[in-house]
Amino acid sequence: MSKRITLISFIGNNEIKKVEQLMSNIKENTCKVPYGINDEKRYEIDNLPYHFTIFATNKENQDKILEIAERINIDKIQLKVNDIKIMNARYDSYCLYLSIEENKQIKELQGIFYKKFPQEKYNPDDFVFHMTLDIDKDYNKILNLQKTLKENFKPFFLEFDTLALFDYPGEMIELINPTHKL
Repeated sequence: MSKRITLISFIGNNEIKKVEQLMSNIKENTCKVPYGINDEKRYEIDNLPYHFTIFATNKENQDKILEIAERINIDKIQLKVNDIKIMNARYDSYCLYLSIEENKQIKELQGIFYKKFPQEKYNPDDFVFHMTLDIDKDYNKILNLQKTLKENFKPFFLEFDTLALFDYPGEMIELINPTHKL
């Protein structure tokens, strides 16, 4: 069992197909698991669906995170995916990701958890909301993937109204359909 949990956007199958369609030109294996967790088995433990991270914290906070998440209603949050970018990641690696236009709703959602468990990494004023496509130490591989994906890229929308809590990385703990307004 993991020592960390991560709260993510749970994007429905029709929405995920948009990302899978974008990735359909990629012939090599990709991995969304960062280095430093279980480097020898990154590909095997990569079972999180495509998502936007809302918050991550220690496993000991699981009950409180679930309690908070179950009391909010996010309606539908619509995010405009506007680019495919690269950022530096941990342990001299690079993250290829989908970026989004600034979105007040997802920032407010993250802010709810940030206020309860302040961690500067998840400060919604500074957090780079993104959907990880691949993490690798080979910059040229990431650059080539970006180039391939950008060939026919057009901005598109993804929406969600459900959250999921996962062991990180690991199995889903709970699917959450919030019930009250933000």
